[in-house]
Amino acid sequence: MATEDRVRVPKAGEIVASHLRRQIILGKLGEGTALPSEAVLMERFGVSRPTLREGFRVLESEGLISVRRGARGGARVHLPSGDTAARYAGAILQYRGTTLADVYEARALLESRAAGMCAERHDDGDLARLNEVLARCQEALDDHERFLFIDAEFHLLVVELTGNRTLRLLVGMLYRIVESATVSSHLARVSAPDQQRTLVGRAHRANIKIVTLIRNRQTEEAEAFWRRHLTAIGKLLLEDTDKQTVLDLLS
Repeated sequence: MATEDRVRVPKAGEIVASHLRRQIILGKLGEGTALPSEAVLMERFGVSRPTLREGFRVLESEGLISVRRGARGGARVHLPSGDTAARYAGAILQYRGTTLADVYEARALLESRAAGMCAERHDDGDLARLNEVLARCQEALDDHERFLFIDAEFHLLVVELTGNRTLRLLVGMLYRIVESATVSSHLARVSAPDQQRTLVGRAHRANIKIVTLIRNRQTEEAEAFWRRHLTAIGKLLLEDTDKQTVLDLLS
């Protein structure tokens, strides 16, 4: 049998990690749940302490548990999150020398498609949620930083209302990568009050228009408008940074 045809037998620590991972993902172990003591788990799985800790290290690297050493230590469960996925995706993009402009382009394409899907699929409850966030944006027009965070919530809500969980996860991952690299630098560049008011007003008007297009079920118009808006905003956010790699921006 050729070497490449041989089946790799998982290590005992990986098997332990796989079993605990399955319990976490299936919801049998909730957020913050303390795992049994090492002695109990060693007996349950029939493994040694080094093997059990190897399994723990696998789960720690995946962000599914955290381990504290000492008399009052132990392992506690953490549910899978978009932050964890974004860190892994960001590491791969960093390794490949991906530019932030590349990441933003992908995010803009997915978000604009989501706007079209939202226009096609929404119901009255969805419109109510969009209008509620719009109202909070209105209240924050004089607070540039606060508006940015509510505006981000609005963008992610448009994606959420498509009902497509995969799309929501992908956009959320890209959003975390882009925002962690641009929000602070954007705030630093846009410091003049009149410039802040102009940019906030522009974003708010765009949000109002996309809700109108969604309400009227103008699918193609909503997608095209949102792409134009995101492209224009992207040029501002990526000013002086689009030639840098994600690694440079997230380090």
